Amino acid sequence: MNQILDKKFPYLSNFFKTAIDLKRLFHSLILYGSNNLIQYAMALEIARQLNCLGDRSENCSCRNCRWIRENKHPAVMTISKTDNKTDSSKTVISEEQVNNVLDTLINSSDYHRVFIFCDAEIKKLSQTEKEALEEFKMTGFSLPQENTGEKSWYPSGINTRCFSQVAANAMLKSIEEPASDVTFIFLTNNKNDLLQTIVSRSQAFCTADTKYIKYNIDFLRKYFSSYPVFKVENAIDFAQALLIYQTENELEPKYIIDCIQYYLTGLAKANFGNSILLEKIYKDINKTENSKKMLDSYIKEQLVFEDLAFYFAGK
Repeated sequence: MNQILDKKFPYLSNFFKTAIDLKRLFHSLILYGSNNLIQYAMALEIARQLNCLGDRSENCSCRNCRWIRENKHPAVMTISKTDNKTDSSKTVISEEQVNNVLDTLINSSDYHRVFIFCDAEIKKLSQTEKEALEEFKMTGFSLPQENTGEKSWYPSGINTRCFSQVAANAMLKSIEEPASDVTFIFLTNNKNDLLQTIVSRSQAFCTADTKYIKYNIDFLRKYFSSYPVFKVENAIDFAQALLIYQTENELEPKYIIDCIQYYLTGLAKANFGNSILLEKIYKDINKTENSKKMLDSYIKEQLVFEDLAFYFAGK
């Protein structure tokens, strides 16, 4: 398979290659983990292996391999709220969109059709996302949409907010009674973010990103110096500091929340014998986890940071 993916996910690469060799690849796959862009590359590589007209080597230059690398193959479709839209909805994968995809299955095809489901948006990338994009480019695949100025197409994990129960249920019959030349691939952060009806009919694979992440917590020390006491007059300053640090360093909002969780985890380790303080720390860690869910619900980072700041201040 692809050298970059072979190195990053040796077990998965070998599993998918063997399953395709033996014609035993499951018809509905879930790839779950934090790096949705590298999941997307894996999904494209699976599509390439299924459609290759040559020896399926990484450098194969057959027509199908070229088209899939360029993300222009007619039988390999990315389905998101920004891709292959047929209606006016821009915030979710709609039932109409899913039905239009399934309607294409009525006609026979000379290709193995692969439908990749994910969330996605056109946006200005953070520094972490830019690094992930460079890794993706090394796989030799292209994005489904060209970059527009400073903005780029970028995938995120599909979930029940962007892929509703109505839209998901529209797929169940096709997943339960699959055609032999059709594969559905769902990209998500956590398989529990998908409806159980989809999960139970699919084969799930963890695409854990083993890249070491360094959390910078120095900018937090000023505000947590008297923890668990947190002055209410510092709340607005704290929220603003989080936003400024995130913006100036081109970081993802979730990275800022991760830094706070990392800091709190360190406090927990240092105060392991203090049961009362530990209970407070664990409660605060749970609150920061809830802040990530707020971000997943498309709440602006400024509002999320302010909510978190006033929580710490006890207001």
